[in-house]
Amino acid sequence: MDIDDILREFEESSTKRFETATSNICQDLITAAMNERMAPELLPYKASLMNTILTHISNQQQYLLDSHEYGEMNSANGIISSDFKLQLMIIETDVERLSYIVRLYLRTRLSKINKFTIFYINKSNKEDDGDDLLSAEEKDYIHQYYLLLTSLYNNCFLKKLPQILTYLDDNSGGQNMIVAPDIDQFVFVKCLSETPVLLHLEDDELELVKNGVYVVKYSSVKQYLEIGDLVLI
Repeated sequence: MDIDDILREFEESSTKRFETATSNICQDLITAAMNERMAPELLPYKASLMNTILTHISNQQQYLLDSHEYGEMNSANGIISSDFKLQLMIIETDVERLSYIVRLYLRTRLSKINKFTIFYINKSNKEDDGDDLLSAEEKDYIHQYYLLLTSLYNNCFLKKLPQILTYLDDNSGGQNMIVAPDIDQFVFVKCLSETPVLLHLEDDELELVKNGVYVVKYSSVKQYLEIGDLVLI
């Protein structure tokens, strides 16, 4: 086997590896990020998907480092083809795209955590929701953020008020101080299910068919988002 055959085999294997690894997880990541961005509440953290994505990005970055090192060693000999360089550029672009969507997904979740801090602290402490709703890093973040928030409020004005008025989670007198997401907010959804999805609304029924786009209350479709029959758009 001469040097041309070795290079050809190396280039073909790199292309197949790239296409196979990114075909499914990229779409799953986009769907997760879009659902998170459009949903009024915090959705369960996609732990398995994020682990797969971050491992894939790390592997691709290492592959690029190795490939660039290989290219620098052989570029002077003129044995690196323009197609190989183009493949590396495509991989670099895709890594940047995946990294951007990961940042969008995490920043969207952090903005909801900041907005509904006390609500999600209480919810994460419950046995049913605590394990799936937040990642370990998000749990650390939300508790530290809450400590900073309460310290700021106390130093600025709460210490000047009567003790009974200083509780941030007070719900006495018919007024709840905890800000919660509005799950009755209207959202746009697209149906992906092969079989029609029947929604039981307050006064009527609505049948959602595949590839149809609808405007409905988030609370009516929440359960179908979790199983993948619907996606938010």
